[in-house]
Amino acid sequence: MKQRLRPCESSWGEPVAIARMLKVSIIGHMGELDTVVVLTQRAGAVEVLSQELEADELSAVSPDPERMERLETEIADASFTRDFLRRFRTSDAPMSTFVSEKIHVSREEFEAFEFDSDFEGLYRECESISDRLAHIERERGRLHALIHDLAPWHDLKLQISQWKGTERVALFTGTVPASASENVRQALRDAVDLVSVKEVGRAGDSEAWIVMAHRSVLDDVRATLSLTEFTEVSFPGLEDYPAEESAMAEEALEQLAVEEEELVARAEELAAEHYVRTAALVQALLTRRDAEEVRAEMAASERVFLVTGWVPQDRQEELVSALAPVAESIDLTFEDPGPEDRVPVELKNPPLLRPFEVLTDLYGRPRYGDLDPTPFVAGFFFLFFGMCIGDVGYGFMLLVAAWLIKNRLDVAPGVKKFMDLLILGGISSMIVGVATRSYFALAEESLPQFLRYTPLIEPLDQVMTLLVISVALGVVHVSLGVCLKAYRRIRDGDVIGALFEDLSTLVLFVVIGVVVAMPDTVGWLLPWSFGIAILLKGRIIEELVLRRSIVGALIGVGKGLLGLYGLVGYASNFLSYTRLAALGLASLLVGDVMNRLAELVSGVPLGVGLLSAALILIVGHTFNVAINLLGAFVHPTRLQFVEFFSEFYEAGGRRFTPLAPRTKSVVLHSDTGEQKGGART
Repeated sequence: MKQRLRPCESSWGEPVAIARMLKVSIIGHMGELDTVVVLTQRAGAVEVLSQELEADELSAVSPDPERMERLETEIADASFTRDFLRRFRTSDAPMSTFVSEKIHVSREEFEAFEFDSDFEGLYRECESISDRLAHIERERGRLHALIHDLAPWHDLKLQISQWKGTERVALFTGTVPASASENVRQALRDAVDLVSVKEVGRAGDSEAWIVMAHRSVLDDVRATLSLTEFTEVSFPGLEDYPAEESAMAEEALEQLAVEEEELVARAEELAAEHYVRTAALVQALLTRRDAEEVRAEMAASERVFLVTGWVPQDRQEELVSALAPVAESIDLTFEDPGPEDRVPVELKNPPLLRPFEVLTDLYGRPRYGDLDPTPFVAGFFFLFFGMCIGDVGYGFMLLVAAWLIKNRLDVAPGVKKFMDLLILGGISSMIVGVATRSYFALAEESLPQFLRYTPLIEPLDQVMTLLVISVALGVVHVSLGVCLKAYRRIRDGDVIGALFEDLSTLVLFVVIGVVVAMPDTVGWLLPWSFGIAILLKGRIIEELVLRRSIVGALIGVGKGLLGLYGLVGYASNFLSYTRLAALGLASLLVGDVMNRLAELVSGVPLGVGLLSAALILIVGHTFNVAINLLGAFVHPTRLQFVEFFSEFYEAGGRRFTPLAPRTKSVVLHSDTGEQKGGART
């Protein structure tokens, strides 16, 4: 294998917390294409890039149509079989009702799955059972409807085959609501004379009628009845007495139930024996279809193929090792991306910060070479989350629940990352709870002696202090966003813009803060700071000194005033952070209410009070944690997205999605037992 690295100067600089990407090119003989695709997919390290064909001798590689058609058929049949067996599958996995089951197989087993003759037989049997169950369901509905329709005729001692008229008398049957019976009769009497009605039975509110009329007035009778609630009824295909036909329908229902029970038992047997293999087979077939479809992104001449794509630099050697079996037949080249390339993004943060990537992905990944906001989000979200719950007991409950879901349930990697975020949120809540001496919102006198210390802040007694702290955190948070915006301007070469637009805003924040803290001493600074802000934001000095433009300076005054007015929006941004205090107080107050309710009922004798109190505490505090968990996630996230990201962050990057095995419902294990999943689900 010829391996070369072509360094390329990039105007972006090094990405922050974003994996460095390399553009990889693989050139080889067409005879090795299938092997290269399989090995590349197995490594799961390359996102294949669509080729732009410029050379006349190159053309796109087309997937094999026969192989694609066969794969599509096999995928459809395997998916039907999997979905059918899933209906009758009883999983022994914990919480399987709420968590989709994962199939654990070795990579070697996964790659060996085939749609063979045995599976063809399984598919045919499942299809037959499914069709028969559907027929039984339809037939059951028909029989129930028939029994219902026959009920009013049950006592009629006339065979259905005899429900017919004579040469001169027409006979037809129907039903009418009992409440409308007399009105219908009267309508017939008023309209025609040669008609007779006999009620032969009733079921519920429905009467069964036999209507006999002379054929000369038959049209008038039908026209009259059509204007009433009379419904004509007939039973084509039935010949016996209504009671006998109803009994036969009941017997048929019993036979259908027996047959259905046998079919369900067989389906459950098949599900227990074949579901795991079938679910894994579907993923294996989808993986092979991906390997076929990706060929359309490649280019080839008559004898040589070309594959280009993206690979993270830290997985470069992994790719080289994966392609070792064809090392002598291919040429492998790595180069840095150029400014014109739209490079995919893979975030690379330390393990402690990795859970906070969930928040970045919710908003949108950064462009390659841009700032990854995750490290800047992490600390603030950690603190904000803790402030919203702010209780040691609640934080511990959240920590334990998230840890159990992550480690005791077979959940997807994305869910595990989110559980890590909640674990850190639980730790933060415990830290804030220690600072505020909040243990399940218990009053001081209810706490054990060693917990009756003086807290850093009493939330219920120092509400204004808590609000001031929340706003102060908002000022720091937004100011950091302004600093990052200034950094981006400087990085892009706009030093003057960073100085006039962003640093002037920070200076004004500082001056206002000092004036608010010491109004009598430095209050005179405020009007001067506003004047300087107008001077800087309007770039008046730049217009006068560099451009020597009086008109530009006058226009700059207007721009400065407009920029100063824009600072008013920051005030509302800062006030948005008071929601942190509000949510923390709400959590504490609801918990306190639950404690008081439990205390009120605890005095009821015969143990009823203690049982009721325990129930109130368990249900009440669990509800409080659940409802506050939603607010503790949503509102700090909103502060990140609206108040913080709006200052400096622009998403627009696309996720790195390598060609890899499908692992939506499977977990692949290597020979060493290590779990490894692909990126495509």
